[in-house]
Amino acid sequence: MSRPGNRPPSAAEQKLAASLAGAVDLSALKSRAEAQRGAAATGGAPGQPGTPSTGGASATRVQVDEASFEQEVLVRSARVPVIIELVSQRAPTPMTSLLAALADEAAGAWVHATVDVDSSPGIAQALQARTVPSVYAVAAGRPLADFEGEQPEETLREWLGAVLRATEGKLSGPGTGEGEASAEDESDPELDAAEDALSAGDLETAEERFLALVESRPGDHTLVEALRYVQAGRRVADETDNAEEPVPAALRSADLMLVAGEYDSAFTVLVDAIRVHSGEDRALLRTRLLEILESLPADDPRVLDARRDLASALY
Repeated sequence: MSRPGNRPPSAAEQKLAASLAGAVDLSALKSRAEAQRGAAATGGAPGQPGTPSTGGASATRVQVDEASFEQEVLVRSARVPVIIELVSQRAPTPMTSLLAALADEAAGAWVHATVDVDSSPGIAQALQARTVPSVYAVAAGRPLADFEGEQPEETLREWLGAVLRATEGKLSGPGTGEGEASAEDESDPELDAAEDALSAGDLETAEERFLALVESRPGDHTLVEALRYVQAGRRVADETDNAEEPVPAALRSADLMLVAGEYDSAFTVLVDAIRVHSGEDRALLRTRLLEILESLPADDPRVLDARRDLASALY
């Protein structure tokens, strides 16, 4: 999914507290949901902020709006992947029924969450959706993968299989009791502290805390990705690179693209710079590229393409 690039991060981008993959600010939806629940407690009018969700939920399928997003997507995704499908009643798609059937077939291994963009435009905006239908996989509160447009069953099965392989052993799994676990049951104090620092704009503390998490939880790509995002944000905010020099200019461009979620563009900038530099400059560029690559799963197509291009640039 395309996102804005080539610009310094906005204040909102520096306050991402969740869903750092792709620099999508799902935490904004969490805050909005809390505000809506507060309005509901004081008697919000039907159809206005504060109206609770009327969507039905099951172990495999759920209808989500901004008020229910935190519980039905962020909390659920700590246990199993949540596949968000953006739909519109004005343009129904057969893929909705197909995903629902596949979710039932999976028997709780993942959850199919539908979002009506007409009644919940804030979710589509937070995900920076460009078209309907669009589908997003969320795991541990963070976007993992996405695609746009109608897809055949075989493609959906392959994509879902890749999502399940990427999250295998990293989530707590479906609940064994009736009902959904509370947000408190899913709390992670160390991760919360890192995200709180990022939300407060304290990038130095956020970097320290995410670094500690990466060291204590090896193999969790979402934490490495969060760390690389924070580090890129710090470098951009500090503006320490000399844009007049080719190598710092390339590094800064890559940082800007990384903050904006444009991984492919960041890889291209770094590989192109590696091709025309040598010695210490090339080593510095290569190190930065490898740091970003390690934040994504090894079988991510973007990683495979970038490593192939890197090998071509080096040899």
